[in-house]
Parts: sequence; structure tokens; C-alpha cells
Amino acid sequence: MTTVTLQLSRILNDYLADESRVSNFLPFILEAINNNNLLIDQHNEQDDASILKRKWTVRLNALLASKQVSTRWAAISLIKETCQQSESLYINGVQSWTSQLLGILAKPETNMILTLTIETLCILFEKTIGKTELHNEITVKSLPRFNQLLLSTSRNSQLMPVTFTALSKNIELFPTMSRNIMDQILKLYISCLDNDETDVSPFLLGRCLATGCRTSTKTNYATQWQETLMKLVGSIHQALDRLFDTIDEEEDTVSNRVSGYPLSATPPDYVESFPVLLRRIRYIQDTIAAYLSLKTMVPVGVPIGHLMKLCCRIYNVYQGCVMKEYKPKDEYACLMTCLPELHLSTNKLLASLLLSADIGMVQYAKLLARILLRLLSENNKKRAVKISVYSLISLCMQKFGYAFADTILKAVITSAIGDLKAIEQKKVDVVLSNKKTSGKKRRAEQISSDAFSTQNSILYQPCDIQIAALETLYNMMTLHGNSMDLGLRTSIDTIIVSRILQSATMNDNKQEGSLDVKCYLYKCLLSSVMSPNINQASLLPHAIRLFNGGLNDETHELRVICAQGLAICDLCMHTRMPPIQRVQPMPAPTSTTENSTMPSIINNDNTIDDVGEEEEEEEEEQQQQPIDTTSSTATTPIMSKPSNVIRAPEIDDEDEIMVENNQQESNNTDDSKSHMTKPIVAPSASSSPSTSLTTNNMEDTKQEATFSFTSESFVSNDSKLTTTATEIATSFTTTTSKINNDIEDDDDDEEFEIPEINMDDDE
Repeated sequence: MTTVTLQLSRILNDYLADESRVSNFLPFILEAINNNNLLIDQHNEQDDASILKRKWTVRLNALLASKQVSTRWAAISLIKETCQQSESLYINGVQSWTSQLLGILAKPETNMILTLTIETLCILFEKTIGKTELHNEITVKSLPRFNQLLLSTSRNSQLMPVTFTALSKNIELFPTMSRNIMDQILKLYISCLDNDETDVSPFLLGRCLATGCRTSTKTNYATQWQETLMKLVGSIHQALDRLFDTIDEEEDTVSNRVSGYPLSATPPDYVESFPVLLRRIRYIQDTIAAYLSLKTMVPVGVPIGHLMKLCCRIYNVYQGCVMKEYKPKDEYACLMTCLPELHLSTNKLLASLLLSADIGMVQYAKLLARILLRLLSENNKKRAVKISVYSLISLCMQKFGYAFADTILKAVITSAIGDLKAIEQKKVDVVLSNKKTSGKKRRAEQISSDAFSTQNSILYQPCDIQIAALETLYNMMTLHGNSMDLGLRTSIDTIIVSRILQSATMNDNKQEGSLDVKCYLYKCLLSSVMSPNINQASLLPHAIRLFNGGLNDETHELRVICAQGLAICDLCMHTRMPPIQRVQPMPAPTSTTENSTMPSIINNDNTIDDVGEEEEEEEEEQQQQPIDTTSSTATTPIMSKPSNVIRAPEIDDEDEIMVENNQQESNNTDDSKSHMTKPIVAPSASSSPSTSLTTNNMEDTKQEATFSFTSESFVSNDSKLTTTATEIATSFTTTTSKINNDIEDDDDDEEFEIPEINMDDDE
């Protein structure tokens, strides 16, 4: 018996034997199963392991049928964990577990057991995907009953979140078998809008409606998706008609409008109707936001125009807008009180539209800029709306880029800097009473009084407003920092550096969120370093000192930001990027003189002894200058395309002697120059050295060039060698003069054109 089998056996015998105590041991059992993987299937399981797993299944079925509520709850938890770990145990027990859990769901049980039962049944049905036999036996037969039971349990307001989640999952995974419940889901959604007591997440409602479109065919999916969205928009317009009854709306909001869902009528009194209408509008707007953010089966067309018209209708109602005649002023004043909440929910809808429509919203960039600037100025003292507007501005800058940022640059920066500045308030002096008291008591009251406080208290805006403003400045610096006006850029850097210095000298960590503000200040400082402005002095020296100081902060997140900032500052000062390598040209092939010594001596009819002495002297010269003989070949660069090498016209043998002399002179230059790469230079018309030599001409050139460079060494040996060397030198002088005369004649008679160098050849 293996260790895993032994551990599972101990759990069965020690902790699952007594059903009255199973719920007490449940956390320990689940941790042991998860940490040790006791139920995972092995490739080569032994017989005792298979027998033990069958006992495990039988024991879970027995616990599930227990009369104790806590035992049934523990059994459902163990079944859920078993299905997630073991595939074989799931296949063996899914049929019995499904029938028993559906029976529990149909009976009146506690909310805790019903919630866990719904979650476990969703796992059981989901794991049948890809298993044809189980799908036909379990899902096809039991899923319709499960959906009906979910609709019946949705009457319980506490179970509505888990019910909507399960229904959305079933519709998404099994759309054809969930087609018959869509009408009931829509009625359930409308009841949630009318009932004030239900508190279901709008995201779940939007997901349930969005997944309901999957029940139709692919050809009708896009049409049904758009129709559902337009009905939601129409429902908001119906609520706004009653809410804006006192407002003189300039535009016609009735034309080209799709009728919404049939919602219940609201009371005529605005005191009762306004809360219901605001809640209904907020729920539908959040539903549309979730509806737009969910994935679709096929590409669908988003009605951007209708959604933008809805947003503009809401934004056009503001403090001080025109009121209709003969309307109650109290209702108008109540509407003005509801505007922040209405604008806040509309901002969420607009953010979802920006994320889903993406490039389709570019045509509304200028309109959005005007809307956001007005919202920013009107809601300067309204905390929640201002934070939402800052978030929208950051999102629009990310979507629309430089042009949008340039439109709202000055107003947004002014507002953000105003939110970051400190609000100084002097402490109020305490007025001393005129009541006569004893000297000691009067002196003690004066010493402990606030009248002797000389320090001024410094207050800031709430931390969430500061974080929103700093995030907007961070995006603005990243996008527009390089081309920003000098005054605006200086004001941003000044407020950031001053706030960081104030946070270092003053202990303002008592306020909740102050550490997050400090981290965002350092992020903005890093963004300023990464986006330098040509019109302003670099902030790099100050940033290095501030980042060094931040490394000693108590917050780990801030230390990480400062370490990253120092690394970026170091890269700004000391670049480490490798140089760009260029294609080096291949020079003309060169010929060596060592291998041509023997043929040159033989051709001049020297004796064998002379040849041996000359070879020994040449070997000594090679040993004395080993670098000169290898530098010409060791550092020879290679071109990537040898076929594109520029070649001059061929020349005679006599001209090759001058080429060889020039090569030998270049070999005697400094070692550092021999390693330098020479660029390709077109040959001039006055000179005719060749870059391509034939084999026969190369041998003659090597012979004559060898004696021209070794004549002095021959003179220093003996008389016989001296005579030979003298004759060779005399013949060489005669030949050289003849060559020079021939070259001059060739230059006068004939000229050749220089080939043109193109960029393609260099490449």
C-alpha cells in the first residue's frame, strides 16, 4: 500500500466514520486532500487503490443521504472537491450525485446548502462537455430540470446572485437546451428593476441577457444582440422622460427612438418616483456597460450614435439649465440634487463604450473633450464625480492620443495641480474666559491652551482625488511631456518635487491612502524623467536624489518604484546599448612574397648554395617581424556580397610591380593602422594599380619585388652574393625605368571610366 493510499484510508476510517462529526473535521479533510493530491488518478493504480476509491464514493453517497444538515453540507463540499480532482471518481459517481443534488435543490433547504448545491451541479454539468455518452445521459436529461429549479429559487433575493450566475453559465455552455427559459429570464430581469428590495449585481444581469443571444442561430445572433441593446437604451429614455419633466430640452429626443421594455409605472409624486427612476436608470446603464464588455460569438455592430445621443441628453442637464414654464420649482431643485448620481452612472456607461467601440469613437473626440471639461469645472467640489471624470480623461488620452491631450491640456493640468496643492489653515485661538481663578490654575490653562500653538496645520484634498489627479498627470506626461509648454511643464515638476519633499519631512502617513499618494508621486517623477522637454532643464539630478532617499522608505512598493527609477536614471546618464554594426567592405586580394623566393632565385640562374643562404636570411627576417607578415591577412575584412566588389580594368605585368611595391610599403606601417578597416575608394584616373591580378602576372611580380627588398642583405654576406645582388639591382633599376615610361605612355593613350557606387552594392 502506497503512502497516498494509506493517507486516504486514514481519512476514511478516522474522520468520515462518524457522520455527526464530519462537519467539524471538514476544513482539515479538504486541506489534506488538496495539499497531498489524495484523489488524483494515477497511471498504474493498484487494486487496493481502486477498492479504496470505491469505498470513498460509497461513503460520500451515504453522507449525502444523512438527515443532519451539517453532514449533508460537508458531503456536498467533498463531492465538489472530488469532481475537481479525480476524473475516474467523477465518471463513476456523476449519475447518482446529480439525481441526489437535484432532489436537494427541489426541497426547502437552508441558503448555505442551496448555494453550494447550485455551484456543485454547475461543475457536474460542465464536465460533461466533450464526453458524448455522459452528455446524453446526464446533461440532456437533467439540465432542463436544473434550469427550472434555478428559476424557482430566484424568488429568494439572497439566492439571486448565484442563480443568475448559474443561468448565465448554462446558457453559455448549452444554448440550445436553454432556449425555452429566455422569456422567463427577461421577466425576472424586469422584476429586478421594479423591486427595490433585490440587490443583484448589474453585471450578472447584463451577462445573463448577453448570453441569452446565444440561443439564436449565428445568422440571427448579431440582430438579436443589437435589438436587446436598443431596448435597454429605450428603457432609459422612458425613465428620463419622467425625470426631466421640468427641463426645457432643446433637442428632439422622441424621434428615431426604439421602445423599451414594459416597466411598471412610477408614482406621480416626484418624492416617490425619483428614487425609483434613478435606481432603474443606474441598473440599466450598468447592465449596458456589462453587455458591451462581454465576448460575442460573431462580430456585432455597436449603435454608437444612439448611445452617444443618450449620454449627451443626460450631460445637457446641469446646474442652472433652463426650466420649463409652469413647473414646480421643488421638483426642479430635487432633480439638481440627483444630477451627480446620474452623471456618475453615465460616466461608467461612457467608459464601457470607449473600451468596446475603440476606434469608432474617434469621430466624437472633440465632443468628448467639451463634455469632460464642463464636467470637470461643474463638479469641482463633488468628490465621486470628479474622480470619475479624471478616470475618463485618462482613458480618452490612451484611446485618442496626442490630439485629444493637446485639446484639454491646460484646463486638466490646472485642475490637477489645484487638487495636489496643500490647503493651509491656521488654528483658531481659544478665547480665555474672564472668570477669575487662582494664579496656578489660570497659568496652567494658558499653557495648555491652543492659543499658544504657533504651528499651522496643512491639509490636502482626499487621497482618492489626489490619486486620480496624479494618474491623469502621469498619463499626460507620458503622452505629451516632450512637447508641453514650458510654464505647464515647470508647474507640474514643481508640485511633484515639492510634495515628495513635504512627505519626506512631514509625517502625513496617518491619513488613509497617503502611502498610495506617495507612490503615485514617485511614478509621476519617473514619468517626468522619461519624457524630457527640450525647453526645460533636466530634472535628472533632483530625481536621483529623491529616488535614493525613497530606497529607505518603509513601504516595499515605494522601494521597488525607486529602484526602477534609479535604474532608468542610470541608463539615461550611461547608455549601454551596443553600437550598430555596419557591413565592412572586402579589400583587394594581396599576394605574399615568402612563397615566391625559390622560383625567383631559380629564374635568375643562381646556385643551390645561394638559394639556401637566401632562404635562411628570409626566415630570419620573418622571425624578426612576425606581425608584419600576418597583419595583412589576419585583419582582412569580408564583404557580405563578393560579387558587388568594384573592379578596375586589368593592367600589364609591369604595372603590377608598382602595386606590389605599394603593398610592401603598407606592410611596414604601424601595427595599429594595419588593423583599421579601409573604406572602398574608387580608383583615380591618374593611377592604374589593379585590384584583381592574374596568376601568371602575380608570379613575375613576386620575383622582382623579392629582390628589390632583399638586395642590401645580399651585399652584407660575401663577394659572390654581392656580385649577384648587384647585377639583380642593376637589372631591376632598368626594368623600373622602362615600366615608368610605359605607364606614362598608357596614361596618355587611354583613360578608363570610374564605376559608380550604388547603395545597393554596399548592402
